[in-house]
Amino acid sequence: MEKESTLPQTVIAVVGDTGSGKSSLLNALLEHGNVLPTSGMRACTAVVVRVSSNESSDAFEADVEFLAEKEWIDELAVLLKELTGRSGKVRTQQPDPNTEAAVAWNKIRAVYGPFSADATVEKFLYQRSVTRMLGKTKHISLRLVIHPLTTSFV
Repeated sequence: MEKESTLPQTVIAVVGDTGSGKSSLLNALLEHGNVLPTSGMRACTAVVVRVSSNESSDAFEADVEFLAEKEWIDELAVLLKELTGRSGKVRTQQPDPNTEAAVAWNKIRAVYGPFSADATVEKFLYQRSVTRMLGKTKHISLRLVIHPLTTSFV
């Protein structure tokens, strides 16, 4: 009896500073410009992403796992502390890119967009568009359609 042999899985980590182009690089390597979100203005991905081949269909699929509510509350508290000045106000302008405050600012902006100097964990938690997803997993599937002159997703 012949055993079906499978190649071992190879894992390649792509790491770098927020906004340094990791998702753009992966999109170029995957030869699809919009598998991973990118932006020239702010952090988009801001989380660990695992990309693997889908040999069972022509679809691009993703299981997006959102942090549990407590994990996100703890993360927000740390981020806001990093951005809070001596006056007690939260910095709303982008800090020096080489600081931890810049990382915190980019993460909050990536999730919530612009925020005010009186931002608090509680105020952020009122934004149901974010909090309703906490602790959940969302499956996304997009089928690639190839037309003679263009390629698009459906």
